[in-house]
Amino acid sequence: MKRLWMICMACLLCLSLQAEISHKRVVECPAFVTANTSEIEIRKITLTDEQTQVDAVFYGQPGTPAVLSSKTYLQTAQYRFPLREADKVSIDGLTEPEVIPESGRLEVILSFAPVPSGIHEVDFVEMESGWNIWGIQLTETDPYVYVPTFLEEEESVEEQLPDPQLKMGPVKLNGYVLGYDTRMLMNMSLNYNDSLFPEDWQLPVKVRQDGSFHVELDLVKACKARLKVNQAELPLFLLPGEELTVYIHLPALSMSASRLQHRRIGKEPVAWFDGLGESVDGQMAAMLGRHGHHKAEGAWEEYVRSWEQCLASEAVKADVQTIQPMCGRIQQRLPLEAGDRKVLAALRTAPLREYLQTKENILRTELSRAESVKEAVVAVLDTTVTGADILPRIIAPHKGRALLIDFWATWCGPCKRSMVAMRPLKERLASKDIVFIYLTGPSSPMANWKQDLEKMNGVHYRLSEAQWKYLCQSYGITGIPGYLIISHDGKLQGRYVGFPGVDVLEKDLLRASDE
Repeated sequence: MKRLWMICMACLLCLSLQAEISHKRVVECPAFVTANTSEIEIRKITLTDEQTQVDAVFYGQPGTPAVLSSKTYLQTAQYRFPLREADKVSIDGLTEPEVIPESGRLEVILSFAPVPSGIHEVDFVEMESGWNIWGIQLTETDPYVYVPTFLEEEESVEEQLPDPQLKMGPVKLNGYVLGYDTRMLMNMSLNYNDSLFPEDWQLPVKVRQDGSFHVELDLVKACKARLKVNQAELPLFLLPGEELTVYIHLPALSMSASRLQHRRIGKEPVAWFDGLGESVDGQMAAMLGRHGHHKAEGAWEEYVRSWEQCLASEAVKADVQTIQPMCGRIQQRLPLEAGDRKVLAALRTAPLREYLQTKENILRTELSRAESVKEAVVAVLDTTVTGADILPRIIAPHKGRALLIDFWATWCGPCKRSMVAMRPLKERLASKDIVFIYLTGPSSPMANWKQDLEKMNGVHYRLSEAQWKYLCQSYGITGIPGYLIISHDGKLQGRYVGFPGVDVLEKDLLRASDE
């Protein structure tokens, strides 16, 4: 009997151990879709019934304290799994944190509430620093991305590239971000150096809800560019007067920029291209996928260098030397003077003259737009405008621009403090197609309201009681300050009750603009 009892106990112990093992999943170096930070990466995720353990790596300057907000969590569309404990990390700075060592990396362990076994993908969110890692896989597989069949079946062909020559021409860049989801914040820009101006040009790129984007620029010669997609970069070669379409495999490109993940890239191309110069772009993208950096090699590199020879003739070199001081002033946002125009007219290289004039025209347009928002403009909304017509009537004059609508009152201290905090933001965004609209109601005395306007550039409405109540009730403005973000196409993109912070509003407004 005793022996039988011992056998039963051994069986129960084995079953218990087996159950424990079966409820434990370990995902080494989990793949992800995209991230807006390079300061934290995930090395391993261990899932059990009791917790979700995340082994992560902090990157940064040696001596930087390792601190996380208590508002850190893993999330899905329906659930949040809050941070419980952290090893080697101070939560909210309530304990003395460890610091990043001389190596520039610190391995930490984070414990979250358990993620159920049926969930295969989560996002990492750290509210205080704004860190996000989207689409973290809880299996060993890569994120699923739909790739159109015509891209997978496309065969490489030998391309006849144009002879290098100076010519003024527009460049149209179309694109699709494959794997993009509207929950992801996409910080995209096109950076390029034309060899004439002292610094790189940077154009913000707006990603539409379907993952598409479009940007236009003028060039006088071909140049290498960088399409920045959150923390990753895709090298491009742009030709004046040509159109290029790029299809970006978002997870592959994102992981090519990861310190922990770039070695696994190669299963999927990071991008596909269609247009003149696609062979050059394709080879640069392939090297990025295999090596995790922009490595240029092959016959096409000679072609890229040959475009630099466009500036090498004595006549062109003399004209370039002549215009360089003007190029510097334009990038410092200083319009050209009458004497500069005489110098431009005397240039022997017509494409250079046309290119510089185009850049200055763009600058003057931006300066005029910035000047128009330096003062407070009082707008009047007829009291007969009611109900669902109120907001459309307010935003109608600003079609094509992103809007920040600020609900405030003269007696509201937090409202005024937030306006002061936003002054630097308004200066940074002065050249963008963004309008700041301020709404208040009858509780703000007319005399006080007019006096406050002297310090608040933007468009101001003082609504009737009925108009104010309707907007607040319809758009969930339960307290002030309150904010609505309207995108360039007139759609409501965001809503906040209470000041969410300058960084949050800046990201929202840049996404809402069509630039």
